[in-house]
Amino acid sequence: MEQRQRPAQRPRLTREELAARRRRRRLRLVRNWVLFLSGCGALVGVMTGLLLWAMPQLSGLVAGRQEFAAPSYDLSGYLFDPDDPYLVLVNGQLPMSENDQTAPALAAADEAGGILLEAAAAAAWREMAAAAAGVDIHLRLVSGYMDADAQAAAFDAQVQRCLKQGLGQADAEARAAAVVPRPGCNEAGTGLAADILAEGYTRLDTGFADTDAYRWLCAYAADYGFILRWPEDSQAVTGMVFQPWHWRYVGVENARAIRASGQCLEAFLALRRADLS
Repeated sequence: MEQRQRPAQRPRLTREELAARRRRRRLRLVRNWVLFLSGCGALVGVMTGLLLWAMPQLSGLVAGRQEFAAPSYDLSGYLFDPDDPYLVLVNGQLPMSENDQTAPALAAADEAGGILLEAAAAAAWREMAAAAAGVDIHLRLVSGYMDADAQAAAFDAQVQRCLKQGLGQADAEARAAAVVPRPGCNEAGTGLAADILAEGYTRLDTGFADTDAYRWLCAYAADYGFILRWPEDSQAVTGMVFQPWHWRYVGVENARAIRASGQCLEAFLALRRADLS
């Protein structure tokens, strides 16, 4: 009878070899845990970044859209002064004169950002920003006074953007001028113009019009002397595209009168001056 061949027995490991095997197993276990925890840490970092980015948007959705009731104004005592320096009109058809090119009396409106405005406008901005913060609207001043060089640089940059869209030089300049005024035609040279955004919204685009900050400004900015300079329904009059972030200081009484009229600055001044003639 044929005997079955027994399988060869594995050689027994020595005590040192067994200890080495156990050490290798522990090292693999530790390595796997380190890799697992590192992956978890990276995931937590990514999720934290996403949450920090999304919190302003999510808080707006959770809190819901805020509505602000604009006050009504008694303008029976309002006196229009055609020579009021705060009603100076600067646009594509009315460039600043050489005398106006000198820097106005400026003051720091936003010391952290180093942004300057005309002194009265700067004080009004600080007061308005504080009032908005009181209702959890955190306004941010992103641009103010611009000298001639800054105006030229801003316009040239916009022209370059239009050229990259395939426009010729003349068409690019014409389209750019409806977004960024040509040098000398930019009221930022008066120190009375302010580009305003808000915490949680830092893009200069029309999406700002959908924010609580913009709705608050539309309701109350006039109480601090500011008006929306280039309204959406007045583009044919102003020659500028709608820019919900671009505001202009004209003084409180003037701002309230303009706000109540529902007109842009060009139309308001034209009608008021016609009434005087």
